[in-house]
Amino acid sequence: MAACGMDLLKKRIETYWNWRSSSYELDQAKSIETVNDWESTINALVSHVKGNDLRALDVGTGPGQLAFYLAGAGFKTTGIDISPGMVSRAEKKALQDGLSCDFQTGDAEHLPFADNTFDVVVTRNLVWTLPDPQAAIREWHRVLKPEGRIIISDGYWQNITWPRIHRLIIKGFKSFLKTGSFISCRFFSHYAGLIKRLPFYEGVTHHDAGKLMHKAGFKDVLSWDIARHFKTNPYGAGKLAAPVFFIVYGNK
Repeated sequence: MAACGMDLLKKRIETYWNWRSSSYELDQAKSIETVNDWESTINALVSHVKGNDLRALDVGTGPGQLAFYLAGAGFKTTGIDISPGMVSRAEKKALQDGLSCDFQTGDAEHLPFADNTFDVVVTRNLVWTLPDPQAAIREWHRVLKPEGRIIISDGYWQNITWPRIHRLIIKGFKSFLKTGSFISCRFFSHYAGLIKRLPFYEGVTHHDAGKLMHKAGFKDVLSWDIARHFKTNPYGAGKLAAPVFFIVYGNK
């Protein structure tokens, strides 16, 4: 894809998430169980990382939730996101909670960091919206220190495509009854022209993520036991209700 076309694509993605930043929920807005499950998971997956001045990077940080967990675990944490609106919200929340995190805007596929900078790289719900997820994961490999840990979470979101437009009507109506907003309709109208340019627009499986990680050079790639460590699905009502999400992790 030509550079100009890619820039326009990413600008459209940025525009949507700037709009979405004001209504994007933090974990604590969902439930205390969600907070506890995510925080204990992150702590368990980085507990083996030892040393002084440990550094962590949250790619696609959004309002900063995973960055906050890592900061609480003792890491000097940086969060990067394509959306200035999300970064601004993360900065305000960090100030409010007295957490020292460095948030900045940037491109997940072209990180502004030197090789071998971070001990841990995490990302949540980002791979599905990347134009070139393989390039992004190679970047995450590049900025990790040798033996550094990567943690990727995403899901098979079943995002609406044109052949399933009828689902949007039902989903939009339910969303309006629940929240008084048409977020799902705004989402589709914004992403409709981008669908064919995003390889995982409909969603990602842990097998997809694992293949990308292996190809980027990660080793010891494993899948976290969601059923054991999450009491409820943070993305739906009931115990581990759809949509299906995953956490995979590995080492450089």
